Amino acid sequence: MSSVIIIGGGHNGLTAAFYLGRAGFKPIVLERRDSVGGGAITGELHPGFKCPTLSHHAAIWSGIAADMRLEQRGVSYLRPPVEVYAASADGAPAVVYADNVRAGDGLRSASVKDAEAYPRYRAALTGICGVLASILTSPPPDIDRPDARDLWNLLVSGRRFRGLGGRDAYRLLRWLPMPVADLAGEWFESDLLRAALCGPGVSGTMLGPRSAGSALVLLLRETHRLLAGSASRVRGGPGALTGAMAAAAREAGADIRTGTRVEQILVEHDRVSGVIAGGGRIPASAVISAVDPKTTVLDLIDPVHLSPDFLSSMRNYRAAGTVAKVNLALSALPAFGGSGPAKAGHYGRVDASTAELLSGRIHIGPGIDYLERAFDRAKYGELSEDPWLDIAIPSILDPGLAPPGAHVMSVCAHYAPFALRGAGWPALEPVLLERVLRTLERFAPGIRRLVVAAQAITPAALAADYGFHGGHIFHGELALDQLLMMRPVLGFGRYQTPLPGLHLCSAGTHPGGLMSGASGKMAAAHVTRALKGQR
Repeated sequence: MSSVIIIGGGHNGLTAAFYLGRAGFKPIVLERRDSVGGGAITGELHPGFKCPTLSHHAAIWSGIAADMRLEQRGVSYLRPPVEVYAASADGAPAVVYADNVRAGDGLRSASVKDAEAYPRYRAALTGICGVLASILTSPPPDIDRPDARDLWNLLVSGRRFRGLGGRDAYRLLRWLPMPVADLAGEWFESDLLRAALCGPGVSGTMLGPRSAGSALVLLLRETHRLLAGSASRVRGGPGALTGAMAAAAREAGADIRTGTRVEQILVEHDRVSGVIAGGGRIPASAVISAVDPKTTVLDLIDPVHLSPDFLSSMRNYRAAGTVAKVNLALSALPAFGGSGPAKAGHYGRVDASTAELLSGRIHIGPGIDYLERAFDRAKYGELSEDPWLDIAIPSILDPGLAPPGAHVMSVCAHYAPFALRGAGWPALEPVLLERVLRTLERFAPGIRRLVVAAQAITPAALAADYGFHGGHIFHGELALDQLLMMRPVLGFGRYQTPLPGLHLCSAGTHPGGLMSGASGKMAAAHVTRALKGQR
């Protein structure tokens, strides 16, 4: 039985370990932190308050979840009835329900045109994402030497593309390079609604809503959501999901070792032979890195073993983060303007309909220009003066995360560039927290009085404490030149590297940085074929 070392115990590393164990190998997962999960963890923010530490979305692709029998292991998925609540400081919010019929009804009071357009918009997205799903669920093709599997996958994708019909086929080709603001502007007239729908197209990226290619990021997110079966949260937070994944991997035969930092990837006779971790040498037939590609290649391998061209390509791989995380423990549910009877000064007396409105994604970014101005500061290495915020209050649907009547708030703050001009991190951490609270106060007056505890995690902390090179939550920009067979770099986009025995499976590989488990599954299949071919 061959030993395969997996560096990193995030969701992709755990997925790879599960599938390798099922294939008859002995996977050894080495995780530097004291618990598995990577960016999908739940932490104690304050006694009695548990919050998603980093990502507040937690759902892997439904096929992988079924293979790992996650629901049988206690994973309970939560599906908020509201897709997005877009807050307004001086008017009515834009509320999009997860159900398309309710979504149209909810938008009608603000704009009849938008209410009528939304179901058509969702239908077009669903059809187009069905084509993209066939691409994302298959390994990238080998352009130089395609095999029968590559040709078959291309045929399947081509047939699905033809099945779209002329109008949607044209839309797909046209939307991919578009700015997401232009895409939203073609469908809707409300600037608040446009901004709310643009948010997923720029979240986590060095893109603004008017940047070319931001519509592609929106399409990727929608495709991932389709493949996850619309689930977006898990009872107990992301840590409950990755805990169940670890249990599945162990049952399949994986040896998971936490608190074990990999210091170096060993090379003998021009081939990877194992790693140095925890002060000792661990031999292996293959090494799969679930940490980001830049850390793997530039920090863990002696550069003498890699070509100058490959090293140059990896140095130029764009992976500078733009998102900070703020977690808040709150004594009561905050009152956002227009969220119903819960007005400022009436915290704690919130009816069910108000809680429902705030149960999904809360968007603070009241217009396209607001988002673009926030992005402008980041382009020049500055912290956004008025950040746009992607917020979840997971304790509404999962009250066990906080004491009775209290709540936790998970905030992704954009834009907070990793590389700051002038004073850097951590000196600006208090400034970041103050700007987030100031922005929240504008849209939810009185929220400061509710704050029991606060935690700010900067891009620098993401790099230092969680191992995300450049603090990038997706392990690299989601851009046309960094996807498919070009992720992370052209020629090495099929989970392999130029160093025999070393493979990649992080979010910095196909199909991209959103949580799915797909990189781990496809990398495991690649390694299985490679090792069984050696036997």
